[in-house]
Amino acid sequence: MDSLEALQQINILSSAILSNFNSITLKEYIEDYYIPFQKNAKKETNYRHILGQLNIIAGYDFTDKAINAVSENDIINFFNILKSDRNIKQATQNRYRSLLNHIFNTAIKDKVVNYNPVKYTKKFKEISRDRALNSSEIKALLQACSDSRNQELYYIVMIALYTGMRYSNIVNMKKSNIKGNVYQLDGNETKSGKGQLIYLHQDLMNELNKHMQAYNRDNIFITKRVKRSFKTACNKAGIENFRFHDLRRTFATFLLYNNTNIKTIQNILGHSSIMMTERYLANDSKKELDAINKLCFI
Repeated sequence: MDSLEALQQINILSSAILSNFNSITLKEYIEDYYIPFQKNAKKETNYRHILGQLNIIAGYDFTDKAINAVSENDIINFFNILKSDRNIKQATQNRYRSLLNHIFNTAIKDKVVNYNPVKYTKKFKEISRDRALNSSEIKALLQACSDSRNQELYYIVMIALYTGMRYSNIVNMKKSNIKGNVYQLDGNETKSGKGQLIYLHQDLMNELNKHMQAYNRDNIFITKRVKRSFKTACNKAGIENFRFHDLRRTFATFLLYNNTNIKTIQNILGHSSIMMTERYLANDSKKELDAINKLCFI
């Protein structure tokens, strides 16, 4: 076979591949190409979350259309039906929009389509939350948590108030990761994928030690879900319009009220990258702990 024949064969194969892609449905692209891509690219926890959203998207009729035939109107109709079916808020709709936008951008890179219909749809207006507890609400909440049937709720909420840690990080805490007054989050536990040091207030350690000493296990908590017990505690404390994640905002707000530098707050919350070893040994590494020690809830 000479070079001309080889080139012709390549063109034939390329045309066949493009022809297959032209007939592929959005659902087929998601299942056969996008999901495997995400599985290799994402951390396990993030992958499971995205997979759940992808399965929901694939359950709607518009994904049975050829991917290059999906229009802007198809996307808008999907959002309308999704909101009606699942009673989701604008913020959640925007998460689905971002995911669909990434699917089509990935398909463009794969040369499956040359047009992204999501790009021209409008983002939904989100109502930003600014709910944070005041001192009296914190005391009432902690008392309600202490009285809860869920004996771990008080300690979980206490950690959230004193560290600003995310719920998933709290319930998966291990004794072995506590070194003195510092808790070490591994890279697979953070959104950034990088390790983070969490500085623990001495009052928190005193309370947490009471709980840890009662059990001979590395996992500090066995509870994985506290939504119901937390809601009950909030109701008992007379606290309205408050979610567990708002404890993280409460933590940051109190640091700000105590004149903590915003950059330090970002470091504590893990909103910027850090080098665990360097920060642990640095001369100014105690600034986060000093900031946390300004808090007093008990």
